[in-house]
Amino acid sequence: MYQGRNNAVWTGGLLATLILAGCGGGGSDSVTPAPAPATPTAPTTPTTPTAPPAATMTVQSGTIARVMASNVGVNLVVTAQAANFTPTGTVYASASDAAGVLQASVQVTAGANGLYTFSLDTATGVAPGRYKGNATIKLCSDQACTTAQSVASISVPYDITIVGATTTWPGDNLTALSAMTGANDWSTFQGNNAHTGYVPIDIKPDQITLRWKRGLLNNPSGSSSTALASQVTANGLLYMTDTTSLYAYKETDGARAWKYDFGAGSGYPGNPPAIANGVVYAVGSVSDGSYMFAFDAATGSVRFRARVGSSYYDRLSAPVIQDGVIYTNGSSYAGLYGFSTTGETLFNTTAISSAAQWAPAADANGVYVYAGDAIVVVKPKTGDKLATIRDSSNNGSFYNQGSGAPVIGANGVYATTPIYNSNTGSTSFGLTRFDIAKSFVDWRVTGGYGISPAYASGVLYALNTNPFRVEARAEADGALQWSWTPQLSTESVFYGPAVVTRNLLFVSTNRVTYAIDLATRKTVWSYPMAGLLSISQNGVLYIQGADATVAVNLK
Repeated sequence: MYQGRNNAVWTGGLLATLILAGCGGGGSDSVTPAPAPATPTAPTTPTTPTAPPAATMTVQSGTIARVMASNVGVNLVVTAQAANFTPTGTVYASASDAAGVLQASVQVTAGANGLYTFSLDTATGVAPGRYKGNATIKLCSDQACTTAQSVASISVPYDITIVGATTTWPGDNLTALSAMTGANDWSTFQGNNAHTGYVPIDIKPDQITLRWKRGLLNNPSGSSSTALASQVTANGLLYMTDTTSLYAYKETDGARAWKYDFGAGSGYPGNPPAIANGVVYAVGSVSDGSYMFAFDAATGSVRFRARVGSSYYDRLSAPVIQDGVIYTNGSSYAGLYGFSTTGETLFNTTAISSAAQWAPAADANGVYVYAGDAIVVVKPKTGDKLATIRDSSNNGSFYNQGSGAPVIGANGVYATTPIYNSNTGSTSFGLTRFDIAKSFVDWRVTGGYGISPAYASGVLYALNTNPFRVEARAEADGALQWSWTPQLSTESVFYGPAVVTRNLLFVSTNRVTYAIDLATRKTVWSYPMAGLLSISQNGVLYIQGADATVAVNLK
């Protein structure tokens, strides 16, 4: 009995001890708690692949704005910047527009950094008028343009005015005038004393716009010479003569500023002016002879007049003013005159030329006269003869130089020279280089060079009528570098000398005035009128015709 009771006590105590241990009590040993449940993580959304950027091509050149003569095509250039564009093979292009102003053919040039150039031409045969819209240039991977590139096309705005010979004037565009960087006064024949016809400016064809058109003066058919007298420009005015008077007109709108009547009848020639330091100089005929006149350029008041030569009837070329001396042809057999700017006669060298119509060229080293059979070099201010460089191609019968004068280049003097053929008795005109330092004829090119060349940066731009074309010839040896031919079958002669800028050559035929890009040798602008050309300091091109003068904005 006793033993059973003790067993029960022991068993109960052991059970209590186990219970206490399970509850964490009853001893120094511990039990690690179970970890807390983890927070659920949302599943990761798969990344969508980034689409490559779309290929684009953005037109950089803006609106194609152009004036062009009817039936004369001009070249247009569009530039566009590509981005993310990898062409498939060669890029071909085709142009179209609703009015049919553009030809379909397009030349594509891929430049650096994704810049593309598109060269296209206008169509001929389109009726005169103004055409505005958007042209489409399709971009293709095949020449037939049936398979598009990743950029299928670009849209190019255009504003093209086609002008016919009898088209109504489209209206004046009298923008504010300001000096154009690089341009100077057009001060004498071909713009300067070297007669180069060069104006160091860059012109954007899309910025060329018609300014105004005026019938400024008369050239009556009863005159002894119906040829125009070349004009000059300075201080916002243009100056020109007809058979009786000298006129000044405003560049802004063509309005007359002043007029001076020489007092002679209409049978006398109009001699062209020159300008320097606010004074206009021109030889005018009055009742008792011919005089060198000096006029205040702003008001037209006479500053002086000095007797010149002995003939009333000879048509003279423009004088030149160099280092305070006025040099002019006197008339037939009267030779070269030199006047001070106060009217004093400094010299008269009669033994130079029997010709009537010639113009001297001048620089700091000499005054240069083409006398028909030689270049004569005269000492400035004194008239002393420094050199005579004979031209054996002529028999000395040359009477006048017409639309010519010596042109001073970098290393010589150039002249359009008559070449006498003793077998036929005929005379043609060559282009001749006279080496002034060595006193000999350096080279000669034969042809039909009856008009003075323009000159710039070692290149002569000569107008040849046999064959009928514009020629770019190297100053060093006369070698032909390139040529350009007028477009119309009705064009047969050049109206007057060319005018050249840094990037364009302006040329006038008997029908059309053209602007030719010197880099591409393509026509980029045209106007249906013949005339003498000049460019003012304000960046205005003048086309001086027999019936009217047209002013053209170049900026």
